[in-house]
Amino acid sequence: MSLSPSLASLCLRVQPLSEMAESRALVAVREALEASDARRTVWIALSGGLDSVMLARLAARAVKDCPRRLRLVHVHHGLQAANDDFEQLARRLASRLGLPLSVRHLVLAETALKSRGLEAAAREGRLAALSACLVAGDSLWLAQHQDDQAETLLLNALRGSGGRGLAAMPPERALAVGEAPPGQDQLAHERARLLRPLLGIPRHEILTLARQQGLLAERDWCEDPSNVDQQFDRNYLRHSVVPLLQARWPQAVASLARSAQQLQEEQSLLDELAAELLAKVQVSGAEREAQGHEQGQGQGLDQGLDQGRAHEMQLSLAELAGLSESRQRLVLRHLCQSRGWPVPPRGRLMSLQQLIATPPDSVAEVHWANAEYAVSVRAWRGQLWWQVSDTVIEQGVRHRQGDTGCAGNGRQPGETPSSEWDAEARKAWRALGRDEQHVAFTSRQPGDVLRVAGRGRRDIKRLLQEADIPPWQRDQLRVARMHDGTVAGLWHPSRGWWLLAALT
Repeated sequence: MSLSPSLASLCLRVQPLSEMAESRALVAVREALEASDARRTVWIALSGGLDSVMLARLAARAVKDCPRRLRLVHVHHGLQAANDDFEQLARRLASRLGLPLSVRHLVLAETALKSRGLEAAAREGRLAALSACLVAGDSLWLAQHQDDQAETLLLNALRGSGGRGLAAMPPERALAVGEAPPGQDQLAHERARLLRPLLGIPRHEILTLARQQGLLAERDWCEDPSNVDQQFDRNYLRHSVVPLLQARWPQAVASLARSAQQLQEEQSLLDELAAELLAKVQVSGAEREAQGHEQGQGQGLDQGLDQGRAHEMQLSLAELAGLSESRQRLVLRHLCQSRGWPVPPRGRLMSLQQLIATPPDSVAEVHWANAEYAVSVRAWRGQLWWQVSDTVIEQGVRHRQGDTGCAGNGRQPGETPSSEWDAEARKAWRALGRDEQHVAFTSRQPGDVLRVAGRGRRDIKRLLQEADIPPWQRDQLRVARMHDGTVAGLWHPSRGWWLLAALT
């Protein structure tokens, strides 16, 4: 987007930042800047629209009073020709403000577009691209304002969302950076902060401030052509529904945003309750170890047990059954939301509650997935076993992403999970200082037995039952087999070499 000579001359009329009048928006940005870590970077998402341009200018003004390390980051969506204009404007503004700029080019996967839709896929892809800039302790600022908050509440209400959805956008939340195992909370020092400093400011105040600064549309900010396309739900609300509400109730936007704020406070109390209930129903590692001792499996357990079960969790069916149905749903939703797992749809949630109410004699499974994770929940031996992975579940069969010839998960093309377990078992065997020249690492065979110290020969199937290894994990077992067929030890990803043959 090139400027004509006449427009270029108008650039001189933009007031310098030092002359920016004190406003609620500037106060909010200054307070957010003061609350940030002076040792870390504040990243400002700059789309090129009015809101993000003003957020960048306000931050550049506030940093004169509160020194911080500021950077701008622009995401080029590649969805329309105007995206090139947005990038040029972002570069020009960064140069004018004297702030460094990072530009990220977004490529949306066809599968994400089909499964999530254009709006959701673009939003999630944009946040992922922005997060990739951050390191632990950094802050990412987004320019959503009070009008955006009201629209989000309305959208979520029309989708039938619960209290969390009606609470709309929080002014601040933690943002994971780097990689964390599925289902494991990221430590505080491995997180960044996502902030919305302008969330309490109505858009008309932002526009008024821009005009006071001498800023003009198309010269100092871009109007996204897609923002007037009312086939998108948010645009329909913004242009057709909200104006009608404001015509009848002039304070409609402020009132809706205030309701969202109140719901956020109530949701935080529910989260506290849910966390307490979850701690009560969760089967801890100590309890699992105690169960192992009761079944004669306390000795020889690999010290990396909890690490080996990083993708799993068990909940007590008895403790869950003692909760009311509404508290059960609260706990189950909170478990998923707090760990970034997909929240079970209502039908799956009802199926989980049926498992709690009438646990079957044999293993029963409920599963669901989103674009990132697949969740399988099974009722077995008085517990709900949760297993979360990056697998796609189709018709009850789990397929790891990348198993179709693509090394998308670090696995070589054509390599199977079995070969991974073989390699891990061999590595652990070597770590024990055992001779690996005369053993092979294979899956168990019918009739396999192990000579256990003080107990004699024991059928491996019975040993697996005693070790409380679930049926769906038993195909991961590897045995160290001597050349004469004798089994010298049992290895499992969750246990290591937890049983070795007694010396004769």
